[in-house]
Amino acid sequence: MNSRRRRMVVCLGLVLVGVVSSAVAANYNVNWMSLAPTPFGSAPPFAGNYNLPGIGTVQMTYSANPDFNEARVSVPALSGGSVAFAGDTYAWTPEETLGRTNLAVSGLPISTWTVTYTFPGTVPAGTLILGVQGLGRRDANPGENPANTISVATVLQNGTHLGDWTGAQNFGPTLFTPSAGSFTMMNSVSGPGGANPWWNTGLALVRIDDAVSTLTVHIDQTSGDGLGVNLGTIIPEPTTAALFGLGALLGLRRRGR
Repeated sequence: MNSRRRRMVVCLGLVLVGVVSSAVAANYNVNWMSLAPTPFGSAPPFAGNYNLPGIGTVQMTYSANPDFNEARVSVPALSGGSVAFAGDTYAWTPEETLGRTNLAVSGLPISTWTVTYTFPGTVPAGTLILGVQGLGRRDANPGENPANTISVATVLQNGTHLGDWTGAQNFGPTLFTPSAGSFTMMNSVSGPGGANPWWNTGLALVRIDDAVSTLTVHIDQTSGDGLGVNLGTIIPEPTTAALFGLGALLGLRRRGR
């Protein structure tokens, strides 16, 4: 290879590195699972099948509890938004959720429930996004165990908190606590005098870092609190995928010479 061609290849390689680097730190779409055909404002069945883009039909089952009412919910402030993590941007529209409100009288022991998603096969690590919103916290009644005043979501999988979206509303940040093989989520706001909606979280996005065939979210929900849970998938924007394809082709051509 003559020196001029070698310089051209080096320059092309540097340009390609820049392009691929910008593609890696690029934009991703989060496509949320739709709970259709359940109408908004109505209760989804305790066992139902729904479409999750990129995955297919997912069975969602959640436990009945007389303390709760439930509905398919879309919160306008959270329906479209984006979060940034490690240089990447994750954006979505629209977003909806399985919403449940604990109607138990304040001061009673905390109420628990679970929601489980069963997939048609094993979903690769890093594909799923768990969205949890509205985790609440309230003032304790005299003599009440403070643990009963905080809603907590627990998942027995490894996960990465990509960030919160509040839609410019006055929500409290999510306290995400990871450990080996599990993580918990709760509202980080503490101290007396919390008022709705200050003592509710916005939409927290957590990437599931394990390959899974099922995913269960365990909820300990305080009285008076309404919260929501849903799943999404991470899908690269078409321009990102095209740039990676171009890089592969150029790499093959270079090796061929």
